[in-house]
Amino acid sequence: MRMDLGIKAARAVSLAVLLAAGTAQGVTPMGTNELSRITQARTFVNDALEFVSYRLYVPDHLSPTSRVPLVVYLHGSGACGSDNLLNLRDGPDAMITYSRVARKPVIVVSPQCPKGQIWSPLFWTPQTAFTPDEPMKMERLVKELIDQCIATLPVDRDAILLTGVSLGGYGVWSLLAHYPDLFAAAMPVCGGGDSKTCERFAKIPLWIFHGERDGNVSVKLARSMVAELWRLDAPVRYREIPDTGHGVWGVYREDAILKWFFSQRRKPKVAPKPAAP
Repeated sequence: MRMDLGIKAARAVSLAVLLAAGTAQGVTPMGTNELSRITQARTFVNDALEFVSYRLYVPDHLSPTSRVPLVVYLHGSGACGSDNLLNLRDGPDAMITYSRVARKPVIVVSPQCPKGQIWSPLFWTPQTAFTPDEPMKMERLVKELIDQCIATLPVDRDAILLTGVSLGGYGVWSLLAHYPDLFAAAMPVCGGGDSKTCERFAKIPLWIFHGERDGNVSVKLARSMVAELWRLDAPVRYREIPDTGHGVWGVYREDAILKWFFSQRRKPKVAPKPAAP
């Protein structure tokens, strides 16, 4: 049993109710050796000589006119470092595999946060969360890296997709708060956000995942974000996995989730109608 709540049905039930879910088809990710072969190890350096290492996957045989989604993945604290390999696990491995098997081409960029640094200061407040007015260094570097990918790769600018786990889940919420016009959809996994910022990104489709018994990041943080987004009538899905702790990133292995994620596109802005004379 698990709680997997869609946009409209979710509002009709309590968070305590668990809904039965259908059997999920699972992705079996490639190993690190195969992933390191088909991805590129790169380093982004900005004008201030700040840098972030990242792994880049670009599908083979894209036509010169192709434009495909860009998936941005932020890893958890256990993948921090400088090897530029650990950032391929727990998400990119499954997403790249699904993309190739399902023939749904996407570009995947997975930066690596150095040890001793974090994507967002939200991470330092596990029971409550507060988003500062300005993004911190690593979050800003991720935004600059995304801008470079858009400028240099065959990216569909209306399909920038954001996801991350744990430490990266905090980064997802913070990026949404600071750059809400950039993303077509997001999937925060076992991270915490600041519910006071929800109005900024209330039009972005989200699928949120958290374990009921998470001892690292309180499930109350996910519930508070979901409750506020539902209050704003936002297009949000929420899955709370019962009797489960922090490690819920197996959701990336479910075909239905990745099919939904890869299909999201930013809706064009509609100009307001002129006032009647």
